[in-house]
Amino acid sequence: MPDALLRFTFGPIQGFIAEARRTADLFAGSRILAELARAAADALQQRGAQLVYPADLRSDPPNVVVARVPWEQAEELAQQAAAALQKRWQDFVDHAYRELERLATLDDLLRQQWQRQTADCWEIYWAVAPMENGNYVTAFQRTAAGVAALKKTRTFSPRLEVGSKDVLSGNRAALARAGEDPRAFWRTVRRRPDGARLVGEHEVLDAVGAVKRFFHLDAVFPSLPTVAARPFARVAAQRAQGKLEGYRDAFELLVTSLGERPQRYRRSGLGIETFPYDGAFLYEATLEWPALIEELGLDPASSEALRSRVETVLRKTRSALAELYRAVRQRPSRYVAVLVLDGDSMGEWLSRALAEGGEAAHREISKKLASFAQQAQQVFDDLFPNAVSIYLGGDDILALAPAEEVVPLALALAERFHEVTRGRTASAGIAIAHWLEPLGDLLQTAREAEKRAKRLPGKDAIAVELQPRGGEIVRVVAKRTALAELCLDDLVDRFRREGSGSLSGRLPFDLRMAARALPTTDESFRAVLVRSVKRQGEWPEGTAQERDQLVARLHAFARSYDDLGKIAGQPGSAPFARAVPEGPAQLADWLALARFLARGGGGE
Repeated sequence: MPDALLRFTFGPIQGFIAEARRTADLFAGSRILAELARAAADALQQRGAQLVYPADLRSDPPNVVVARVPWEQAEELAQQAAAALQKRWQDFVDHAYRELERLATLDDLLRQQWQRQTADCWEIYWAVAPMENGNYVTAFQRTAAGVAALKKTRTFSPRLEVGSKDVLSGNRAALARAGEDPRAFWRTVRRRPDGARLVGEHEVLDAVGAVKRFFHLDAVFPSLPTVAARPFARVAAQRAQGKLEGYRDAFELLVTSLGERPQRYRRSGLGIETFPYDGAFLYEATLEWPALIEELGLDPASSEALRSRVETVLRKTRSALAELYRAVRQRPSRYVAVLVLDGDSMGEWLSRALAEGGEAAHREISKKLASFAQQAQQVFDDLFPNAVSIYLGGDDILALAPAEEVVPLALALAERFHEVTRGRTASAGIAIAHWLEPLGDLLQTAREAEKRAKRLPGKDAIAVELQPRGGEIVRVVAKRTALAELCLDDLVDRFRREGSGSLSGRLPFDLRMAARALPTTDESFRAVLVRSVKRQGEWPEGTAQERDQLVARLHAFARSYDDLGKIAGQPGSAPFARAVPEGPAQLADWLALARFLARGGGGE
C-alpha cells in the first residue's frame, strides 16, 4: 500500500473565475479549472495513486487533490500531475488559437504575445510527507503546512505589459498585430460571420481572455438577460403562445430586413422552443436602435443607412412585443442574481474528523461532499430549471438565477447540504442587480454577502444584497431556519396579488420608520407591527385569523435576531457581537426585498 501522502494544488482560482464580462466567460473559467483539476487527479489515479480527496471525479473537482502514493515515486507522480494539468491547459490554448486564426490573419508579434501570455498562467504547489507508522493525520498536517509555506514564497516574476489592456482582467495587454491598435484588430474579428457572437462591439481581449471566450461549450450557455427572462418566457409560452409566436415572426422579419439571417441568432438558452433567441430580445429597451444594432452585432455605420427603411418593421416589432406583455399580464424582470454557497467551518470539521477517525473519516467526508454535488445538480434540474449551475464542487457552489427564485434556491441547496452531511451547515451570499451591471461586480458583491452570512453566530445563514437602479441598496441577512419560516415566497405573492390577503407597498416603509425608534422586538414593536399590517393590507371580514398568523410569523422572524444577539453577547462570542443586526430593521428590509421582487424590479 502507498506509504506517503501527497497534497497537490494550483491557482489562481477566484481571480481567474472573476475575469468575466459574460456568463459564458464565467462558465468557461469554471469549466477550465475543473478540467485542469480533473486532469491532475486522473494522472495520479492512472499511475496507482489512491485518491482520498476528492472521492470521485464525476462532479466538478476542487483545486486541491489529496492522494496516497509510494514514497519513492512521490516526486515523479507530482510532476506527472503537473504535466497533465499543463497539457490540458495547452489543449484549450491551441483550440482557442485555431479559432482566432480562423477569424483573422495573425502575425509573428501576435503569436509571440499569445505564447507569452498563456505559457505561465498557473501556480502549482505540492508537498509530500511519509506516513510513519501509518500515521495519516500527521502526514496530512505536514503536507498542508508545506503547501501553505510554498504559497508564501514567490517563485515567479511579476510581468508588466504595456499597451491597451484587455476587458476581462484589466491588467494584461490586449492582443494586436504589429503596428495595429487592439481595437482595430478585434473589430476585424468581430466583423467575421461568427465574430459578433464571440466579441462585443467595444471588447478587446488578451490571450487568456480569448481562451475563455473561444472555449467549446457543449450546450448554449444563457446570458444574464436570458436567465432574468426565463420565468417570463415560460409563462408566455403557457398563457400566450399565439402572441409569443407573433412576436417571434415580427422579430425574424426585422432581422431579415437588416440583411441578416435569423438562424445566425438561434442560440438562446431560454428553455422554450417558441422563441429560440436570446432573452435580451424580450425587453423593449433592446429594440431601441443603438441597443438593437449592438445586440445583433452589426456595424453601426453601415446599419445607419438601413434605419429609415426598417423603421416601419421595427415599429411593428415593438407593437408585437407590447401585445405580448398585455397578453401575459406582466413583463420580464430586469433583475438577475448571482449565488455563492460554501460549507461552514469546513477546516474545523475536517480537523475534528481526522482526530477521531483518521484517513477513514477523511474519505467519508469526501464521499459526502461528492454526494452533495450530485444532489445539488438534482435541485437545479428538478426544482429550479430556470437557474443555472456554474460550478458544483464539494461544498462550493456558484450559480445564476432569476431574482425572484434565488432565495428559495439558496434555501433548498443549504437544506440539502444539511441533510447529506448529517448536520453540517452551509452559508450563502446573493447579489441581485440589473442584468446590465458588470458580471464581475455581481460576483464580488455575492462573495461579500457570503462573508456577512458567515459572520452570524453559528452561521447557517443567507445574506442578500439588492442593488436597485436609482434606489437605495438593501442588505439583509438571516439564519436559514428563520428565513424558511418567514416564507419569502408568500410575502412576494401578497405584494403581487390584489384583493384579500394582499399587502401594500407602503408596509416596508412603515416598519422602517418604526424600526428607528424600536430596535428590539418588544411588545411595543409588536403593536406597531399589528397596526401596520392592518393598515397596509386587504383584510375583509373573515380574514382576521390569516392576518394574525401573518403578524405572528413576521414578529417571530424579527425576534429571531434578538435571540441571536443574546448568543453573540455571551462570553467568548465577541467576534459576532456586531454581526447581528436589529430585528425590526431587518424585517422591514426583507419585506422591501419581497416587494421589489413582486414588482419584477419595481419602476427601475
